[in-house]
Amino acid sequence: MMKELILKANQTFSLFKKGDSVTVALSGGADSVALLHCLLSLKDELGINVFAAHLNHAIRGDEADRDQAFVENFCKKLGVTLFCEKLDVPKYSKDNHLSLELAARELRYDFLQRVASGKIATAHTASDNLETLIFNLSRGTALKGLCGIPAVRDNIVRPIIFCTREDVENYCSKNGLSYVTDSTNLSDDYSRNKIRHKVVPLLRELNPAVENTTIRSSLTFTEDNDFLEQTASEHLFKLIDEDSLYIENLSLLHNSISKRVLKQYFEICYKEVALENHHINKLLNICQVKVGKINLPCNLYAEVKDKRLYFYSENQKNNVSFKVSLSEFEIVNNLFSNNLLDCDKIVGKLAVRSREEGDSIRLYNRGCTKTLKKLYTECKIPLHLRDSLPVIADEQGVIWVHNIGVAQRVAVTNKTKKAFKIEVSF
Repeated sequence: MMKELILKANQTFSLFKKGDSVTVALSGGADSVALLHCLLSLKDELGINVFAAHLNHAIRGDEADRDQAFVENFCKKLGVTLFCEKLDVPKYSKDNHLSLELAARELRYDFLQRVASGKIATAHTASDNLETLIFNLSRGTALKGLCGIPAVRDNIVRPIIFCTREDVENYCSKNGLSYVTDSTNLSDDYSRNKIRHKVVPLLRELNPAVENTTIRSSLTFTEDNDFLEQTASEHLFKLIDEDSLYIENLSLLHNSISKRVLKQYFEICYKEVALENHHINKLLNICQVKVGKINLPCNLYAEVKDKRLYFYSENQKNNVSFKVSLSEFEIVNNLFSNNLLDCDKIVGKLAVRSREEGDSIRLYNRGCTKTLKKLYTECKIPLHLRDSLPVIADEQGVIWVHNIGVAQRVAVTNKTKKAFKIEVSF
């Protein structure tokens, strides 16, 4: 059953392609143990290479060390390469003023991205998706919160998203797999555990297949949300300017689109800050009346004047210092990189600087020349960073832009002998 559901998820969401390296986030619990074991049994059929990774959060003392020892022994028996680290999450939580749960999540995903060379597979199930949806509803949510846990997010995949927790436990029992249990999952001190132990059983009395029906609903909500987000994005790039949003025609759009336009624009300006629904509603209000100023999180402000919306911070730091180093690099096997410049194609002297008015670049394999102003907008570079990010130019113009790419005319090819390798530190 579980194998079939993984293959169904792969067919539905295109989780894997032949030759993928897949690193399973292995906690030692039933879900991740079953996922690793099942993926190994399917690796030839899927054409993938399977690895595992375990992070000891140092939160639960001896129990966390027990989990690590179990995982190490389990992977040894299976002959699976394991990446394992122990990090002090409580200290990171305190130092960065984060909740323990958020700190653990940040360090866990940072660890997984560091050790994984391809896809990262997490063991989220249909049961987790149901609990997430209920949790979001209980706190208040927009349509996005009803979309649940995505099957794919960047290089992170959820192969058992169609499996219930019962499916997982049956698989472990059938295959004689032991696993560890996190003692915090047994307590009702956490909201998600209350949902799992008290709310979900009541829902199952109404509908025994509630996890599966919720997955289908989440997929429908996701399709609808994706359409609305795409529509908003198309309108956004008609209204956006360098440092403001033209709002004259915003009132012509349906509120569901207008709100998404405003949210997407704010995320371009300050991607590290999250707005809640009540902030978006206040933004929409001052845009509709075409005047006003409101406070936003993190000492930010929004102001409408002269038919434009501006975001700003009174104590905003616009200067970001950086250091760019160039070192000669001998090309082997026709290597291309966004951080390599063909030495023989550079015209005259190089200059490392920030952007200047009128700067443009024809990026490698893009087929057109664009201004840096437009590229920064398309790539959603925050406004307050745009004048401070490194650019490299020769005597004919810009040839490299940090985090965006290299110009076609200086890109390495199979004829390149030597290149400059670019390294940036802030």
